[in-house]
Amino acid sequence: MKIGIISDTHIPGSIPELWPEVRTVFKGVDLILHAGDLETTKVLDWLEEIAPVLAAEGNHDQGLSEYDHRIEKKQFMDIEGFRLGMTHIIDSWDQFSAKKVVKTYLGELPDIVVCGDSHFEFIKWEDDMLIINAGSATYPHNKEARLGHVVLLEIHEGKKPSAEIIDLSTI
Repeated sequence: MKIGIISDTHIPGSIPELWPEVRTVFKGVDLILHAGDLETTKVLDWLEEIAPVLAAEGNHDQGLSEYDHRIEKKQFMDIEGFRLGMTHIIDSWDQFSAKKVVKTYLGELPDIVVCGDSHFEFIKWEDDMLIINAGSATYPHNKEARLGHVVLLEIHEGKKPSAEIIDLSTI
């Protein structure tokens, strides 16, 4: 299964609509995960033209989960034998073990963790968990509105999941 991961689009605060490069990168994915700070569900409508979409409610999205079934404060799913958990905010990586941080924010220890909020992209393996933050597609590194980052995640039963950060400015 191929999954597109995006976060912190902040539309329309950042730009009027998603960059077309996102559509190019996500073409052919089976699922898209948005790790929060959408600001409008129109982002999910646009992404859903590419593939089914699920989102975590971000701190700029208060109330969106109340009327859109695609958005939850936390999302959990089992994919190809792996447990994936997604929420918007997970921090304190530098203060505590990944297990402690993830358990605090998600309430369980999935195999794959997807988060957002920081606007800084990273992929790391820690405590046997694949931890992914796509950064921001529109406000990378909390700077001005410009092409940012997304992630492509591949999950195949019986194989170690792999993820790749895609810099939209190179598309």
